[in-house]
Amino acid sequence: MWLMALFTFREAWRKKVALIAGALTLAFLILYGTGLHFITRDMVNTANPAAAASYYAMMQAVTLFVLGIYLASFLAAGLAVLAAVGSVAGEIENGTLYTLAVRPLSRRDLLLGKFLGLAAMLVTYAALFFLALASLVYWQTGLVIPGLVPALGLFILEPLVLLAVTMLGTTRLSTLGNGVLAFALYALAVVGGMIEQIGALVESTAAIYTGVVTSLILPADAVYRRLVATVVDRLPVGNGQDIPRFINPQSMLGPFGSQSTPSDWMLLYTLVYIVVLLAAAVYVFNRRDI
Repeated sequence: MWLMALFTFREAWRKKVALIAGALTLAFLILYGTGLHFITRDMVNTANPAAAASYYAMMQAVTLFVLGIYLASFLAAGLAVLAAVGSVAGEIENGTLYTLAVRPLSRRDLLLGKFLGLAAMLVTYAALFFLALASLVYWQTGLVIPGLVPALGLFILEPLVLLAVTMLGTTRLSTLGNGVLAFALYALAVVGGMIEQIGALVESTAAIYTGVVTSLILPADAVYRRLVATVVDRLPVGNGQDIPRFINPQSMLGPFGSQSTPSDWMLLYTLVYIVVLLAAAVYVFNRRDI
Protein backbone atom coordinates (compact mmCIF):
# COMPACT_ATOMS: atom_id res chain seq x y z
CA MET A 1 0.00 0.00 0.00
CA TRP A 2 2.76 2.47 0.93
CA LEU A 3 4.66 1.67 -2.27
CA MET A 4 1.49 2.38 -4.24
CA ALA A 5 1.05 5.63 -2.28
CA LEU A 6 4.61 6.71 -3.17
CA PHE A 7 4.09 5.77 -6.80
CA THR A 8 0.79 7.69 -6.94
CA PHE A 9 2.35 10.73 -5.24
CA ARG A 10 5.10 10.89 -7.86
CA GLU A 11 2.71 10.30 -10.72
CA ALA A 12 0.30 12.98 -9.46
CA TRP A 13 2.97 15.69 -9.77
CA ARG A 14 3.79 14.57 -13.32
CA LYS A 15 0.20 14.78 -14.60
CA LYS A 16 -0.88 17.72 -16.73
CA VAL A 17 -3.61 18.57 -14.23
CA ALA A 18 -0.99 19.26 -11.56
CA LEU A 19 1.01 21.45 -13.94
CA ILE A 20 -2.12 23.33 -14.99
CA ALA A 21 -3.18 23.75 -11.35
CA GLY A 22 0.30 25.02 -10.49
CA ALA A 23 0.22 27.56 -13.32
CA LEU A 24 -3.28 28.73 -12.38
CA THR A 25 -2.28 28.99 -8.74
CA LEU A 26 0.75 31.12 -9.60
CA ALA A 27 -1.42 33.37 -11.78
CA PHE A 28 -3.97 33.61 -8.96
CA LEU A 29 -1.30 34.57 -6.42
CA ILE A 30 0.13 37.25 -8.74
CA LEU A 31 -3.33 38.70 -9.40
CA TYR A 32 -4.33 38.47 -5.73
CA GLY A 33 -1.08 40.05 -4.56
CA THR A 34 -1.42 42.89 -7.09
CA GLY A 35 -5.00 43.58 -6.05
CA LEU A 36 -4.04 43.34 -2.39
CA HIS A 37 -1.29 45.92 -2.89
CA PHE A 38 -3.52 48.54 -4.46
CA ILE A 39 -6.46 47.90 -2.11
CA THR A 40 -4.44 48.00 1.11
CA ARG A 41 -2.59 51.10 -0.02
CA ASP A 42 -5.84 53.01 0.33
CA MET A 43 -7.71 50.93 2.92
CA VAL A 44 -5.41 49.50 5.56
CA ASN A 45 -2.09 51.30 5.50
CA THR A 46 -3.41 54.72 6.36
CA ALA A 47 -1.24 57.65 7.33
CA ASN A 48 -2.41 57.32 10.91
CA PRO A 49 -0.32 54.63 12.74
CA ALA A 50 -3.02 54.21 15.40
CA ALA A 51 -5.61 53.43 12.75
CA ALA A 52 -3.39 50.67 11.30
CA ALA A 53 -3.55 48.89 14.69
CA SER A 54 -7.27 49.29 15.14
CA TYR A 55 -9.71 46.39 15.21
CA TYR A 56 -11.49 47.76 12.17
CA ALA A 57 -8.24 47.90 10.15
CA MET A 58 -7.44 44.31 11.14
CA MET A 59 -10.93 43.22 10.09
CA GLN A 60 -10.27 44.80 6.70
CA ALA A 61 -7.12 42.72 6.36
CA VAL A 62 -8.96 39.59 7.50
CA THR A 63 -11.73 40.29 4.98
CA LEU A 64 -9.19 40.37 2.15
CA PHE A 65 -7.60 37.16 3.46
CA VAL A 66 -10.96 35.40 3.74
CA LEU A 67 -11.89 36.34 0.18
CA GLY A 68 -8.57 34.92 -0.99
CA ILE A 69 -9.15 31.70 0.94
CA TYR A 70 -12.68 31.42 -0.42
CA LEU A 71 -11.47 31.62 -4.03
CA ALA A 72 -8.45 29.41 -3.32
CA SER A 73 -10.84 26.73 -2.05
CA PHE A 74 -12.23 26.39 -5.58
CA LEU A 75 -8.78 25.72 -7.01
CA ALA A 76 -7.96 23.17 -4.28
CA ALA A 77 -11.31 21.45 -4.76
CA GLY A 78 -10.86 21.37 -8.53
CA LEU A 79 -7.42 19.80 -8.19
CA ALA A 80 -8.77 17.19 -5.74
CA VAL A 81 -11.53 16.15 -8.12
CA LEU A 82 -9.51 16.19 -11.33
CA ALA A 83 -6.56 14.32 -9.79
CA ALA A 84 -8.74 11.47 -8.49
CA VAL A 85 -11.63 11.38 -10.92
CA GLY A 86 -10.13 8.65 -13.08
CA SER A 87 -7.78 6.99 -10.60
CA VAL A 88 -9.68 3.68 -10.84
CA ALA A 89 -12.30 4.21 -13.56
CA GLY A 90 -9.76 5.69 -15.94
CA GLU A 91 -7.37 2.76 -15.49
CA ILE A 92 -10.21 0.31 -16.08
CA GLU A 93 -11.20 2.17 -19.25
CA ASN A 94 -7.57 2.24 -20.46
CA GLY A 95 -6.88 -1.36 -19.43
CA THR A 96 -3.87 -0.43 -17.26
CA LEU A 97 -5.54 -1.68 -14.09
CA TYR A 98 -5.22 -5.29 -15.25
CA THR A 99 -1.43 -4.99 -15.07
CA LEU A 100 -1.68 -4.05 -11.41
CA ALA A 101 -4.39 -6.62 -10.70
CA VAL A 102 -2.10 -9.59 -11.51
CA ARG A 103 0.45 -8.44 -8.94
CA PRO A 104 0.29 -9.54 -5.27
CA LEU A 105 -1.58 -6.40 -4.28
CA SER A 106 -5.07 -6.47 -2.82
CA ARG A 107 -7.71 -4.11 -4.15
CA ARG A 108 -7.93 -2.50 -0.73
CA ASP A 109 -4.20 -1.70 -0.72
CA LEU A 110 -4.42 -0.49 -4.30
CA LEU A 111 -7.27 1.91 -3.53
CA LEU A 112 -5.93 3.15 -0.20
CA GLY A 113 -2.45 3.55 -1.69
CA LYS A 114 -3.87 5.77 -4.41
CA PHE A 115 -5.82 7.76 -1.82
CA LEU A 116 -2.77 8.29 0.39
CA GLY A 117 -0.58 9.31 -2.55
CA LEU A 118 -3.13 11.83 -3.82
CA ALA A 119 -3.80 13.05 -0.28
CA ALA A 120 -0.09 13.71 0.25
CA MET A 121 0.00 15.72 -2.98
CA LEU A 122 -3.09 17.72 -2.00
CA VAL A 123 -1.83 18.39 1.53
CA THR A 124 1.45 19.73 0.12
CA TYR A 125 -0.35 21.87 -2.45
CA ALA A 126 -2.94 23.24 -0.02
CA ALA A 127 -0.35 24.01 2.67
CA LEU A 128 1.88 25.95 0.25
CA PHE A 129 -1.14 27.78 -1.18
CA PHE A 130 -2.46 28.76 2.24
CA LEU A 131 0.92 29.94 3.50
CA ALA A 132 1.46 31.95 0.30
CA LEU A 133 -1.85 33.76 0.86
CA ALA A 134 -1.08 34.39 4.53
CA SER A 135 2.38 35.69 3.58
CA LEU A 136 0.93 38.09 1.01
CA VAL A 137 -1.52 39.46 3.58
CA TYR A 138 1.29 39.88 6.14
CA TRP A 139 3.51 41.56 3.56
CA GLN A 140 0.88 44.08 2.54
CA THR A 141 -0.92 44.70 5.86
CA GLY A 142 1.49 43.57 8.58
CA LEU A 143 -1.19 41.31 10.07
CA VAL A 144 -0.17 37.82 11.18
CA ILE A 145 -3.24 35.71 10.51
CA PRO A 146 -4.72 34.73 13.92
CA GLY A 147 -5.04 30.99 14.49
CA LEU A 148 -2.69 30.32 11.60
CA VAL A 149 -1.98 26.66 12.42
CA PRO A 150 -5.57 25.46 13.04
CA ALA A 151 -6.75 27.48 10.03
CA LEU A 152 -4.08 25.77 7.93
CA GLY A 153 -5.28 22.37 9.13
CA LEU A 154 -8.86 23.22 8.18
CA PHE A 155 -7.84 24.47 4.74
CA ILE A 156 -6.01 21.19 4.14
CA LEU A 157 -9.08 19.23 5.23
CA GLU A 158 -11.31 20.75 2.52
CA PRO A 159 -9.76 19.02 -0.54
CA LEU A 160 -9.47 15.76 1.41
CA VAL A 161 -13.28 15.69 1.71
CA LEU A 162 -13.59 16.08 -2.07
CA LEU A 163 -10.90 13.45 -2.56
CA ALA A 164 -12.82 10.89 -0.47
CA VAL A 165 -16.03 11.55 -2.44
CA THR A 166 -14.23 11.24 -5.77
CA MET A 167 -12.44 8.04 -4.71
CA LEU A 168 -15.79 6.45 -3.90
CA GLY A 169 -17.24 7.58 -7.23
CA THR A 170 -14.32 6.31 -9.28
CA THR A 171 -14.87 2.75 -8.03
CA ARG A 172 -18.31 2.60 -9.64
CA LEU A 173 -18.87 5.45 -12.11
CA SER A 174 -17.17 6.36 -15.36
CA THR A 175 -14.56 9.12 -15.29
CA LEU A 176 -16.95 11.67 -16.79
CA GLY A 177 -19.88 10.69 -14.58
CA ASN A 178 -17.73 10.78 -11.48
CA GLY A 179 -16.40 14.22 -12.31
CA VAL A 180 -19.86 15.62 -12.95
CA LEU A 181 -21.15 14.16 -9.67
CA ALA A 182 -18.22 15.47 -7.59
CA PHE A 183 -18.44 19.02 -8.99
CA ALA A 184 -22.23 19.00 -8.62
CA LEU A 185 -21.97 18.00 -4.96
CA TYR A 186 -19.38 20.71 -4.36
CA ALA A 187 -21.59 23.32 -6.02
CA LEU A 188 -24.47 22.12 -3.85
CA ALA A 189 -22.38 22.51 -0.71
CA VAL A 190 -21.21 26.02 -1.67
CA VAL A 191 -24.71 27.24 -2.51
CA GLY A 192 -26.08 25.63 0.65
CA GLY A 193 -23.39 27.36 2.71
CA MET A 194 -24.31 30.72 1.21
CA ILE A 195 -28.00 30.12 1.95
CA GLU A 196 -27.16 29.18 5.53
CA GLN A 197 -25.10 32.33 6.14
CA ILE A 198 -27.68 34.60 4.56
CA GLY A 199 -30.32 32.80 6.61
CA ALA A 200 -28.34 33.55 9.75
CA LEU A 201 -28.07 37.22 8.77
CA VAL A 202 -31.84 37.55 8.26
CA GLU A 203 -32.65 35.07 11.09
CA SER A 204 -34.35 32.53 8.85
CA THR A 205 -34.35 29.13 10.57
CA ALA A 206 -35.46 27.30 7.41
CA ALA A 207 -32.54 28.73 5.41
CA ILE A 208 -30.10 27.76 8.17
CA TYR A 209 -31.40 24.18 8.23
CA THR A 210 -31.12 24.04 4.43
CA GLY A 211 -27.43 24.85 4.73
CA VAL A 212 -26.97 22.28 7.51
CA VAL A 213 -28.48 19.56 5.32
CA THR A 214 -26.13 20.35 2.42
CA SER A 215 -23.21 20.34 4.87
CA LEU A 216 -24.19 16.83 5.94
CA ILE A 217 -24.25 15.74 2.28
CA LEU A 218 -20.80 17.26 1.65
CA PRO A 219 -19.11 19.06 4.60
CA ALA A 220 -16.55 20.95 2.47
CA ASP A 221 -18.19 24.37 2.90
CA ALA A 222 -18.71 23.74 6.61
CA VAL A 223 -14.94 23.28 6.99
CA TYR A 224 -14.40 26.63 5.26
CA ARG A 225 -16.90 28.33 7.61
CA ARG A 226 -15.10 26.89 10.63
CA LEU A 227 -11.80 28.19 9.22
CA VAL A 228 -13.22 31.71 8.97
CA ALA A 229 -14.59 31.51 12.52
CA THR A 230 -11.19 30.33 13.78
CA VAL A 231 -9.45 33.35 12.28
CA VAL A 232 -12.02 36.01 13.27
CA ASP A 233 -12.59 34.72 16.82
CA ARG A 234 -8.86 34.90 17.57
CA LEU A 235 -8.42 38.43 16.25
CA PRO A 236 -6.77 40.66 18.90
CA VAL A 237 -8.58 43.74 20.18
CA GLY A 238 -6.13 46.16 18.54
CA ASN A 239 -5.78 49.56 20.15
CA GLY A 240 -9.07 49.03 22.00
CA GLN A 241 -10.69 52.17 20.60
CA ASP A 242 -13.08 50.58 18.12
CA ILE A 243 -13.94 47.16 19.55
CA PRO A 244 -17.39 46.30 18.26
CA ARG A 245 -19.80 45.86 21.16
CA PHE A 246 -23.08 45.47 19.37
CA ILE A 247 -21.99 44.13 15.96
CA ASN A 248 -20.98 40.53 15.35
CA PRO A 249 -17.61 40.73 13.50
CA GLN A 250 -18.75 37.82 11.32
CA SER A 251 -21.51 40.03 9.91
CA MET A 252 -18.83 42.33 8.46
CA LEU A 253 -17.84 39.47 6.15
CA GLY A 254 -21.38 39.04 4.80
CA PRO A 255 -22.08 35.69 3.07
CA PHE A 256 -18.34 34.91 3.11
CA GLY A 257 -18.31 34.91 6.92
CA SER A 258 -19.45 32.40 9.46
CA GLN A 259 -22.56 33.75 11.13
CA SER A 260 -23.68 30.16 11.58
CA THR A 261 -20.46 28.53 12.78
CA PRO A 262 -20.10 24.73 12.48
CA SER A 263 -19.52 23.03 15.82
CA ASP A 264 -16.79 20.62 16.90
CA TRP A 265 -19.29 17.85 16.17
CA MET A 266 -19.34 18.89 12.52
CA LEU A 267 -15.55 18.60 12.39
CA LEU A 268 -15.80 15.13 13.95
CA TYR A 269 -18.53 14.29 11.45
CA THR A 270 -16.21 15.41 8.62
CA LEU A 271 -13.42 13.08 9.76
CA VAL A 272 -15.85 10.17 10.15
CA TYR A 273 -17.33 11.09 6.76
CA ILE A 274 -13.93 10.65 5.06
CA VAL A 275 -13.31 7.30 6.78
CA VAL A 276 -16.79 5.97 5.96
CA LEU A 277 -16.52 6.99 2.30
CA LEU A 278 -13.13 5.31 2.01
CA ALA A 279 -14.51 2.14 3.60
CA ALA A 280 -17.43 2.25 1.16
CA ALA A 281 -15.00 2.74 -1.73
CA VAL A 282 -13.01 -0.34 -0.68
CA TYR A 283 -16.23 -2.37 -0.32
CA VAL A 284 -17.54 -1.34 -3.76
CA PHE A 285 -14.16 -1.87 -5.44
CA ASN A 286 -13.77 -5.35 -3.92
CA ARG A 287 -17.16 -6.38 -5.28
CA ARG A 288 -16.79 -4.82 -8.71
CA ASP A 289 -16.36 -7.24 -11.60
CA ILE A 290 -13.46 -5.96 -13.71
